[in-house]
Amino acid sequence: MLSEFVQDRLANLPSRVRIGAESSRAEVQAGERQTTVKLYLDMCVYNRPFDDQSDLRIKLETIACQMIFEKIQAGKIELVWSFMLEFENELNPFTERKGEIVLLSRLARHLIEPNQAIQVKAENLERNGIKGKDSVHLGCALVGGCSHFVTCDDRIIKRSAALDLRMVVCNPVGFILKEGFQ
Repeated sequence: MLSEFVQDRLANLPSRVRIGAESSRAEVQAGERQTTVKLYLDMCVYNRPFDDQSDLRIKLETIACQMIFEKIQAGKIELVWSFMLEFENELNPFTERKGEIVLLSRLARHLIEPNQAIQVKAENLERNGIKGKDSVHLGCALVGGCSHFVTCDDRIIKRSAALDLRMVVCNPVGFILKEGFQ
């Protein structure tokens, strides 16, 4: 199901920019070509196509996820991948899913590596009600200069709305509708 879709998307992989311990956000922004959208996808977005598609919300989010990956492949969106996504995917007990997600990760133009700035952001987010891995994912997106963080987790969306993140946090359907990618 997803394999054929993923394989089609991997025909022309983009080059990647590493954002690591020596890179500050200002250096990253000054040194890279900016596009209209720089996107961080939460792990639940990568897993959405494997969920039970009989639920309408899940089916709509899956369609939106596929549209997002098509826009990434077309160069209209820059995808960001992080060490935290890599860590979570390694914990995935489903070999097929894990493999598909590894293939999708190759579409990323940016790789976020662990650094102190992410730790500081994550700790601040935890103090403001966003817990554990979610705070690290959001910290990675913020340090990576993302304009959008897409998740299927309503709790993250709700808690982020109360914070001044200077980044849009939404679900896949909301992202497609808001950005006019229908």
